[in-house]
Amino acid sequence: MTFIIGKLVWALLQPGNLLLLCLLAGVFLLLRGRRRGELPVVLSAIGFLLLAVAPIGPAMMVVLEQRFPRPPKLPERIGAVDPRISLAYGETVFNGSVARVLAGVALARHHPEAKLALVGGEGELFPVGLAESRATTGFVLEEGIPAARIIIEDRSRSTHENAVFAKELIRPGTGQNWVLVTSAFHMPRAVAVFRAVDWPVIPYPVDFKVDPRTGLRANFNLLDGLDTSTIAGKEWAGLVGYRLRGWTEDLFPAPAGPS
Repeated sequence: MTFIIGKLVWALLQPGNLLLLCLLAGVFLLLRGRRRGELPVVLSAIGFLLLAVAPIGPAMMVVLEQRFPRPPKLPERIGAVDPRISLAYGETVFNGSVARVLAGVALARHHPEAKLALVGGEGELFPVGLAESRATTGFVLEEGIPAARIIIEDRSRSTHENAVFAKELIRPGTGQNWVLVTSAFHMPRAVAVFRAVDWPVIPYPVDFKVDPRTGLRANFNLLDGLDTSTIAGKEWAGLVGYRLRGWTEDLFPAPAGPS
């Protein structure tokens, strides 16, 4: 139930939908002859303008993406798919987070002694019958990673469940090194939940969205503004929500200090 409520609440509160609802409310009031409808129309117009011009989304994104730097060197031994379209076409179809899978495959090739854990069930509100990890497996096998090295966790529907169910399945041992590969903007929340289940991982961020050198400049692109603010806003909301639920121990976790 918590999963469903979270999805519905975010569907209403994400920047684009919230501004659209505000605009529709204003138009409805104006059509009924009520001048107070002018205020929500003006506010929604200002909101869309700010998202198009001001680097609100990129600024929120950069803070997330730069929180966990990629390690300069990994230990010698280490132990992003669209399921809906993959099911429709009968093959692996990637979404914008393909870098997660490619980086995982690359690390698995460089470390032939390591296992490759594909973690993730169906995170959509309406499941289609194909877990994200299952949809990824075919591609990973085609890339030459033997099935014996692949671990599949296909029950989790949230980042919290990713950590809980993966730990139950894998049972990481003391002294083992596990590398967590995910999008840079998602890394703070992912690290936080793995720490909360007492599973220390090595963050390996990929799939960066914003160039900190140029991405914080004023622009005039509503689609980009909506996209980055929606992705970053969801992560910030997730960080707050997970902390309130007790699923993490830190609101905004920091990189671990030198051991």
